[in-house]
Amino acid sequence: MNSIDTLKTKLFETVMESIGAYKLTPLLIEMIKFLLKGIYEGLILVDKDGRIEFIDKYSEKFFGLGPGEGVNFHVTDLTPDTNLHVVAMTGIPAIGQIQEAKGEKRIVSRLPIKKDGEIIGAIGKVLFHKFEEIEELNKRIDNLKLEINYYKKGVKDITSSNYTFENLLGNSEEFLKAKETAMRVAMTDTKVLIEGESGTGKELFAHSIHNLSKRRNRPFIRVNCPSIPFELAESELFGYERGAFTGARTDGKPGKFELSEGGTIFLDEVSSLPLSIQAKLLRVLQENEIERLGAKRVIKVNFRLIAATNVNLNKLIETGRFRSDLLYRLNTVSIKIPPLRERKEDIPFYTKYFLREINKNLFSSVLNISDEALRVMMNYNWPGNVRELANALEQSVLNVSKGHEIQLENLPQYIFEINTHHSKKTFNFKLKNILENAEREAIKEALKFAGGNKRKVAQLMGIQRSSLYQKLKKHQLTY
Repeated sequence: MNSIDTLKTKLFETVMESIGAYKLTPLLIEMIKFLLKGIYEGLILVDKDGRIEFIDKYSEKFFGLGPGEGVNFHVTDLTPDTNLHVVAMTGIPAIGQIQEAKGEKRIVSRLPIKKDGEIIGAIGKVLFHKFEEIEELNKRIDNLKLEINYYKKGVKDITSSNYTFENLLGNSEEFLKAKETAMRVAMTDTKVLIEGESGTGKELFAHSIHNLSKRRNRPFIRVNCPSIPFELAESELFGYERGAFTGARTDGKPGKFELSEGGTIFLDEVSSLPLSIQAKLLRVLQENEIERLGAKRVIKVNFRLIAATNVNLNKLIETGRFRSDLLYRLNTVSIKIPPLRERKEDIPFYTKYFLREINKNLFSSVLNISDEALRVMMNYNWPGNVRELANALEQSVLNVSKGHEIQLENLPQYIFEINTHHSKKTFNFKLKNILENAEREAIKEALKFAGGNKRKVAQLMGIQRSSLYQKLKKHQLTY
């Protein structure tokens, strides 16, 4: 057997030893050829003295060498700044280094080759052919970090509470009574039902109760019941197993009650839940366990429930739209937040507070309101409550073109109702305004009748849901 045959035999034995229990298949042979060609990763092999024994074809072309011409070149003849020969002498690897060759920066790794514990050479691998590629990778990593932080923030916003009792502003006797009751029950695990019209601050009360409770370091899960599509209500609240329905996630999905484990779940406008969901919710409150859609087992859950409603649940019970047994479960402690029209002594206080906040946000300097304008606001009934008051003040600030004080003419037109008592003529006989007022009142009544369920309101009024949302925005109605 000649020397070439001996080398071939040794090469075959080495390859077979390296692949171990795997078979030398045609694909594996192609992989070895692929690696040696250096299409994506350049390869330079040097002996212990730094002399080249092998260069892949792409690197040969880069250095202007013909096939096999790199042999016996010292590696520094091609790349003077390289440390590949140093690695071959010391045996100390250098991974992920920046190497400049022919004016181009590349990312390389230099690895020693040992046999029987002795260094016999080194291999240099180009990980990225161009430095711009690693910069592009860094950009993608930075973008991924931004995306992760965005979703982390989103999860935190969804599962955290943002307000405390310090944010509950008001000096009227009824409001302070409601606040005192909320503070008293916050330290317990008692179920709480918060009653109040839209815009009175029910969610702020729920946040505050959670933040004062022993569960404050656990999730606070907010559920806007009217916004949940009827057909998805069960899966959203109680979760589902994989394959529970067409389009379900392959790994299933936990519901809101599971996500609130150890913390608080806040069901806002609970009156809009379908009767079928009310029955299942009743069992959850009785047994403290949920059953995912499509599941064959129950899951124990530990949560504190706070519910809120902007309608009278007893009236819904009379019409068969709310379960009486569920109300008894929810109504362990009831907190009634009075509407703004019943505590108008709070209006000057809110006006001062909101003006300060609005000026910060709008970078404006409208610091005061005239006595006449304040008197009009005191006479208005504020069907949208505190939320509407804040909105009206923001509009008024934007209407101020000169000076630092809101005048009568800066107030939104709709505040001048016929039952106000001031010198300005209050009733507008234009047909357009009369029709708009009639539309606004019709929508308000429909919302009350449907318990805030916008899908039902759209059906009752014979309009598309998108049209309803436009009208709600136009008339500043929030439910």
